[in-house]
Amino acid sequence: MSNKRVKNEQWSIKELIDKINNKEISKPKYQRKKKWDITPKKDNTPNEKSYIEFLYRTHNSVHAITFGQDDNRGKQNIQNIDGNNRINAISHFIKTPFEVLEDHFKDLFKILDKINSVNVDEIKDIFKSMSYTDIIRMKRLSDYFESINKKELYHEIKDKLKDIENEIYYNIPKKLKIAGDYEFDSYVKINVNIFEGYDTDELCKTFEDINKFNSKLTEIELLASRLHNEIDFEIYDKSFEIELKNHILYYYTTKADDEVLPCYEYDIINDKINAHDFIVGFQNLCNQKYVFIEKTDVNGLSLFFKLYKIIYRSLNKSFSSKNVNEFIDNILYSCDILQAISKKIFTDTINDKLFNATCQKKIETLKKNNLVVIIGCIIGFKSKKAAKSHIETEITKCLLYHFMIDDIKEKVKRENYKKYDSITYRAGGGFIENTVSKILSNPEKINEYLPEEIFTDMIKDLIKENNNPDERYINNDTGSKKKDKRRKLKFYEKMLMFYYYKQELSVNMFQYKFSIEHICPNSSEWKGKLDKDRPGNLIPIIAEMNISRNNKHIKKYEKMDAKFGFLKFIKNIIPKYTDYDKIINHDNNKPSIINNKLYEIMCQKNEKIYTENFIKCLYNK
Repeated sequence: MSNKRVKNEQWSIKELIDKINNKEISKPKYQRKKKWDITPKKDNTPNEKSYIEFLYRTHNSVHAITFGQDDNRGKQNIQNIDGNNRINAISHFIKTPFEVLEDHFKDLFKILDKINSVNVDEIKDIFKSMSYTDIIRMKRLSDYFESINKKELYHEIKDKLKDIENEIYYNIPKKLKIAGDYEFDSYVKINVNIFEGYDTDELCKTFEDINKFNSKLTEIELLASRLHNEIDFEIYDKSFEIELKNHILYYYTTKADDEVLPCYEYDIINDKINAHDFIVGFQNLCNQKYVFIEKTDVNGLSLFFKLYKIIYRSLNKSFSSKNVNEFIDNILYSCDILQAISKKIFTDTINDKLFNATCQKKIETLKKNNLVVIIGCIIGFKSKKAAKSHIETEITKCLLYHFMIDDIKEKVKRENYKKYDSITYRAGGGFIENTVSKILSNPEKINEYLPEEIFTDMIKDLIKENNNPDERYINNDTGSKKKDKRRKLKFYEKMLMFYYYKQELSVNMFQYKFSIEHICPNSSEWKGKLDKDRPGNLIPIIAEMNISRNNKHIKKYEKMDAKFGFLKFIKNIIPKYTDYDKIINHDNNKPSIINNKLYEIMCQKNEKIYTENFIKCLYNK
């Protein structure tokens, strides 16, 4: 005959607190971390203050808090199956009611603000730290201050002692009691369900059954119970396993932070790794090694859970030794490839004037769904034994296209070009899963809809869109004034110039510091309207050479070039002196653009060179 039963009881708040203080209740491994804020937010999410106010109104928890007694652990060990947030809210209120119902204390603090003491903040902290019992049972305030070794501070409140005692002895206790007469912790009852005679595995399943239809629980939180017993796998690389276990240990240590109940403690020596711990720990391990991998989140299915589910078609009964070790190998290979790509594109070889931290952090802007597609593609290439150089070329192409789209200001154009972006998420059930499944078996599809013509057209539109002579003026009542401040360069502009330099420059040039400068100086004057910050008028150049030129004629570079031998690499970008003299005049040391049409021709030529070189590099032409 089964000894299993579900017992329904009512506990007073005091009984619950006593069991917590006596450590009779623990929080099991699969139970989620508390989430409630102390006070309500704008969206009125569940919070401790609202729940305590509810208990004051109803005198009853209404919804039961669920516990389980594991026969294997003894009758005194009660596991909290459901209601962790409510338990934490109640405990917090009993321990420090001020932090939960601050409004009840506002009159007291108005009085304390009038005390003539440099220690008023410390005195306030004493009252803030009082427990519910301290306040309700307070007999003599002087005795309380003495009991906490703060008798000297008691003397500093004596000029307002009558008003303070009136609040502490009468007004606040009345607010903290039920109907002004009954003590909250004795009067309020908590409905409790106790599952008796159940082992840990059965209680784990109970947690899942209770919460599977709870919209407030994320899928990853449910997986903690669903995958609790998925342990029939071995990690072959033992040094990796030790590293992984350290991250699992850290996960459970932080999960226990600020929890009122004793929490599950991961035993790094004796505990087996289950499927949930493996995925969580593995992603957190990779988060430390790769900046583009975020920590395991709780908002939806995390990156590695999502990838594992797509690759192995399920998260249930799929964690074999073969699958787990294959997954480790594929993920680390993919992350190494993506990191290598990142270092090549987002290099710090050229200093921050050209390639600043904003660009270097681009890789970190990739969202979860972007990375699912990218990593899935790399795994697909790996399974087909594609060369790393080929993988890097294809992933680089789709990444740069994806990032450059963000620079398009016109919404209609931006949305049109997104149609060719293979890693952009499109709404619809199962879109990402279907996309990655196809790419895993046919990774070349990553750029199937991105011919060089589309990429070229997008760059041309970006250049056209960002050539804004009208924006270089400030309209006011007296006419138009030219803007002297440089326009901030966009990502695509830096990419065009960087790829030109990667293609044209000798490797030893990258030992120098560079800056982005104007062919026709930034301080130039001109008639009519033109955009002096368009990419066709910009060149990355060795900073020391540029300082020597200042705002003088472009031939001033020659004096320093004997030291660097740099100009030969950018001869296609810098105009010949005879052509330069037709565009700009340097009389009286004041550069002035004298031919807007020739300036336009020079810029268009350079922008075409930048664009064609960029496309040539990406498409291996």
